[in-house]
Amino acid sequence: MNLNTHVKIILIETTSPANIGSTLRAMKTMSFGDLILVNPKNFPDKEVSTLAANAKDLIDKIKVVKNLDEALDGIDFVVATSSRQRKVPWPCEDLHIASPKIVKFAEEKSIGLLFGREDRGLTNEELQKSNLHIQIPANENYSVLNLAMSVQVVCYQLYLDNHLNKPFIKSDIWDVPKAKSLHVQRLINHFIEVAEQLEVYNKGNPRQIGARIKRMFTRIGLDEMEVNFLRGFLAEIEKRLS
Repeated sequence: MNLNTHVKIILIETTSPANIGSTLRAMKTMSFGDLILVNPKNFPDKEVSTLAANAKDLIDKIKVVKNLDEALDGIDFVVATSSRQRKVPWPCEDLHIASPKIVKFAEEKSIGLLFGREDRGLTNEELQKSNLHIQIPANENYSVLNLAMSVQVVCYQLYLDNHLNKPFIKSDIWDVPKAKSLHVQRLINHFIEVAEQLEVYNKGNPRQIGARIKRMFTRIGLDEMEVNFLRGFLAEIEKRLS
């Protein structure tokens, strides 16, 4: 299976063009070719070409978007890299545990791999748009990796597991396509809007109910039919409220 056609690397608000070039080099080494830049600070820039070395051919394929939602359009399953656990825990696995699952998902789904800013990673809101968080096991006293290094490690593990040729498990086959990430995000927003109309949800709730609602829907693994049913159900509630 060619991961290149199913997996997209997404860098958010990258500051250094050198990191973009180094990321392209890391990607090509591991047979990846699709890079999406979300609101990069310095692009295009000649330093990208310099650091890309023999991966310069990937520069013309780079897609630049304004925000994360635009980057996730058409993505079925979103994996976010995170160096630390957040206040509201999210499904999180070490890279070597998650990698075989991601490779299997990529047989039928489009995968988005999110990497955050050089100085502060991904925001909580961005992390909550993912289905799964992955961490790279490292020295507890110094676990910080350069952005391009992180991309290299993740791509290497996926490349390795992709070439193990593990048999496909029939129990993983689903009768309806899994819902795209953007569709699930729209369902989450719709659910919260209706909850607010019913006055059962308060944005200022100190127990972070909103984050837990987002976690619930992204953890479930909804398919398109389930999302459509729930959106219709919420729309009917809104009609009766009005």
